[in-house]
Amino acid sequence: MTLRYEFLIHGRPLLEKPYHLTGIGLPNVYLLNGVTIEENDDYGTLVTIDRINELHSVIGRSIIRSPHELTGEEMRFLRKQIGLTQTQLAKKFRVSNQTVANYEKGKTEKGPADMAMRCIYLAHISTDQDIADELRQMASYLVEVAGEPRSRSPSRKNGHWSGLASENHAG
Repeated sequence: MTLRYEFLIHGRPLLEKPYHLTGIGLPNVYLLNGVTIEENDDYGTLVTIDRINELHSVIGRSIIRSPHELTGEEMRFLRKQIGLTQTQLAKKFRVSNQTVANYEKGKTEKGPADMAMRCIYLAHISTDQDIADELRQMASYLVEVAGEPRSRSPSRKNGHWSGLASENHAG
């Protein structure tokens, strides 16, 4: 059972079929709109994703808000979004480079590194007030007693990416 992340730009029509975004290293990201797919005689299928930097930020925020332990792919995605190498992250975690590599391969339990990665990412993207608000919100998700994560209401700002995470029982 893996988390499925779906993202959309409010105020735009939905695609006939969600677009499975695989090029960012996460196996479970689907776009409901904000994607243009064209066939080109010279280059084949061309995919354009609107506001890609904003989408990456929303994906990162969705990952750090997840009540589940980070997957190796999610940890790698966050690390790359911050712009850190495995060596730089290892220094921040006070572990070896190999330990970070093993986190990202899913070979080693992350333990406290899970929360540390979330906080490092949050500090990277947020202003001081945002940090306080996001940390309070993240803490409430992480201490939830129920076995199933609650669904989140996305931002309703038209023209901006937002997303929801849900259990994918098929995968």
